[in-house]
Formats: sequence, C-alpha cells, structure tokens
Amino acid sequence: MILIVPDKFKGSMTASEVADRIETAIRGFHIGGESLDIVKLPLADGGDGSLEVMERVLGKEARRVSVDTFDSLMRPLKTDVLLYDGGRSAFVEMASICGLAQLSPSERNPEKTTTYGLGVVMNELVTLKCNKVVICIGGSSTNDAGEGMMRAFPEEMWNRLQMEVACDVRNPLLGPNGATMVYGPQKGADPQMLERLERRVEAFARKAGLDTTIEGGGAAGGVGAALHRMGARLLPGWQLFGSMVGLEEKIKAADAVITAEGRFDSQSLCGKLPDGISTLCRKYKKRLTVVCGQCSLRREVWKKAGIDDVYSLRDIEPDLSKCFSSGPEMLSAEDVLLIGCDEAGRGPLAGPVYAAAVILPEGFDHPYLNDSKKLNEMRRRQLRPIIEKEALAWGVASVGPQEIDRINILNASIKAMHLAVEECLAKLGDNSLHKVVIADGNRFKPYGGISSHTLVKGDGKLKAVAAASILAKTHRDEYMRCIAREYPEYGWDRNMAYPTKDHRDAIRRLGPTKYHRLTFNLLDETDNLL
Repeated sequence: MILIVPDKFKGSMTASEVADRIETAIRGFHIGGESLDIVKLPLADGGDGSLEVMERVLGKEARRVSVDTFDSLMRPLKTDVLLYDGGRSAFVEMASICGLAQLSPSERNPEKTTTYGLGVVMNELVTLKCNKVVICIGGSSTNDAGEGMMRAFPEEMWNRLQMEVACDVRNPLLGPNGATMVYGPQKGADPQMLERLERRVEAFARKAGLDTTIEGGGAAGGVGAALHRMGARLLPGWQLFGSMVGLEEKIKAADAVITAEGRFDSQSLCGKLPDGISTLCRKYKKRLTVVCGQCSLRREVWKKAGIDDVYSLRDIEPDLSKCFSSGPEMLSAEDVLLIGCDEAGRGPLAGPVYAAAVILPEGFDHPYLNDSKKLNEMRRRQLRPIIEKEALAWGVASVGPQEIDRINILNASIKAMHLAVEECLAKLGDNSLHKVVIADGNRFKPYGGISSHTLVKGDGKLKAVAAASILAKTHRDEYMRCIAREYPEYGWDRNMAYPTKDHRDAIRRLGPTKYHRLTFNLLDETDNLL
C-alpha cells in the first residue's frame, strides 16, 4: 500500500488536489499502476487550509457557521468556523481571520496588524454555547504576541472555553529563533522594525505573564504563548489531525509513504507535517519520499531526517513564475517526459557494460513489462521490438572493458547511461515538455542540467525504467553472442560472461582475452592465492 499524506501547495493547490495529482502520476508511470493500493490522506499542520481538512475529516458531523469579526487591520470581516459534536465544539482557522494571505504586499506591517479579530471570534463561540475550541494558528500576519486577542477575550472569559491549539512550528516567543526574528520579515518587517517589535513583545510578555520559553510559543507572532497563558494546550498540528484520522496506524501498515508541501525548508523539519511524517516513518522503518514545489534543504539534512528522496518541481522548471503556474500539471506528470534509465552488465568478468534510456508514450502498458531479470529470454525478445517501436524515443550505449578498467565499473555504468540519455534526446528532437531522468539503483550523476533521481529496484516499479532494463539487457546479450563466436571456449553465449564455473575454468586454462576486465577478480579468491 502506498500512502499519500500531503499538505497544500500554498496559493496553488489544496492538499486534496495535491494528493489527487500525485496519485495520477503514480498510476500513469508505475508498473500495474491501475491496480495499486493507494490511500490518500490530505492533511494540514495548522496553517491555511486546515478548516477544509477538518471539515473533510468530520464529514456530516460538522457544519459551517459564519461569524462577524475583523481582519488584522481592523476591517470588518465575515469568517467561517466549524461546529461539531452537537455544536459543543468548534474549529477555528486563524489564517481566515488575520492571515497573511488576506493582505496585499503593501499592507503587510506587523507594527499595525492585530489579533483582535481572533478574540472576537472566541467571544462569539461562547455566545453560541460552545465549550471547546480547536484553534489552528498558522499563516498569521501578526506579531503582537496575542495582545489584541487578549483584549477582545479578557481573562474572565478564559474558563468558558476549553482550548486546544494546533501550531505548525516549535519556535519560542523571543530571541534569534523566536517569533519576531524568524517570521517577522515575511510579514513585512525590516531590520529596524524587527528590533522594535522584539522589544514590544518582550515588554508585553512581562506584563501579561507569558512563558517566553515554551515550545511553539512563537507561533503566529506569539499567539501560541498567549493561548498557553490562557490555559490552552499546544499541540503540533500534524499530531492533532493525525490522531483524528489514524495516521500512525496507516503509516505502520504502508509499504511506502509520500508527503508533500509547497516549500520544503528548515521549518519543514521543525514541527510541520513533513517533520511529523518523517518521525513516524523512522519509527516504523518506512520509505519516505517528499514532493515539493521548491526545496532549500541540503541533501545531507533531509537524509539525516530519514527521508529517502525529495522531488522538487523547481528542479524541473527553474523559472519560479512558470513553476508556480504549471505546478499542477508537473505534479501529475501531464507536462513531464520521464526518461527511464538502466544498465546491464556490471557484474560480468568480460564485455562492455550497456545502458539504455527510454521515453514511453502516455498510457503505454504491456502485461509482460517488468524488470528484465524477472523475465525469461523469450519475453525479453518479444518486448524489445515493441518498446523500440512504441517509445517516443530510446537510446542504447556501451562502455568497453578497457574503459571500465580505467575509470571503474560504477563510473563506466554512469557514463553509459549518460550516453544513452544523450542518444535518446537526440532521437526525440525539439520538445518543450519538462524532462526528468529516473535511473535504477542508488548512484547516478546529473546529466545536462536535467532533473534526475535514483530509484532502488526502479526496474520493477516504473514502466520506463523496466523498458530501459529490457533494452540494455537484450542489446548486451546480442553483443555477447557475437563475440562468443570469436572465443567459443568461454561460453559467453550461455553465461554472458558472468563468473560461472565454466567461464572461470576457461580463464584458468586459457587466460584472459582482450574482452576481459583485468581489474576484476577473474578467478575466485582461492585460485588467486595459489
């Protein structure tokens, strides 16, 4: 079972849309894609879009109610809250009241924005006879440490609501890693304003008795600390949503997990959804892939977090505006050509290493298509002309034994794959679609500025990689049968130069040929010692 657990791509796609498009790509490219068991679980971590996710989770139990309040610049606003549990519980998304996305760039000024409207909504919930509220506080435009909210919802009201807070960050209230210094710039603060805001928040924290060290207190410009002071329980947003949908049990049961968000950066691993997903995947030793619009993390950072691979749309389309506009199409692979790449002949004692690169047309499928090692010779021979005829483009290349000895077999294999990709693209000709190389295994070097990834056992998972494995294998076998006529004693037409007993017996009797890889162990360890 493949579990898809995405967040939204802010300003581009909802979490549900992201999940649907990833599923489309998987079913289109994966061997047996239509029959795959795929479970979609769109989630949120407390930011924009959380109310939509919660509404889907609760289903018919929930109903939206419109409430009059104010935005962060004190302009009248109507916002929706979600009532459930017979109206006794409510769900509020702060971003829909005083969110950053509601302001134009010129309006962003955290010295002027206020959380007053959030306090007004909390008062309205009391009027509606609610006694419990879950507040998602991500995506705010404010940095007032909840001062406005506490004015609108004063201390004598606090015990009227049992409060839980879903926040998507772990930052404390103050300091270099606090609310102001980390998030102030994106809300419109310049360096001078940051200093003024920090002093203002510090002064208010002393006056209101806020805990300046609590994890998550810096969320939403300090609203986390204010709500904690009001008796609320702070929870990571992914944990709150995950507990409602059985996230941990689903990850435990999955074979592979995919999560996604628009921007994958240092904050992603500090309380946001990918952080929670990676924690659970490490716990249950599950393979985790991240799909994102843009990644600003170094490979060693996300590898340390237990993430196996990161697919970034920005790597496919470097132009930010084009990436944003064509993101949905790239995510579902409608706008992408997948170049499957594989090699054959890394282990033999003689002969070249071969590689193939294949671009299959949309919708291509064949009941026999699979990893070439899982097919008998007859099936491979049947598939080769079909692949070569139906592929949009394909290329096959080889690197000989002398070059293998000179640069080693790994580099020779990668060189052969590069040559195969080059030939494949030359046959394709001019094509404006985005291109991605997926190479079987776990080692590859980028080619020609094209986005590339490795996939362990990819020849048994992706159609294009399986097709490449078949072409590489059949072309190499054909070559080995040709040179077997020149040196029939070695049995290459049968063993394809792999280190079988009859092959090594021939080397022992006759010595190596010009086709042997002299840097390989041509004889077994005992013979070498003798």
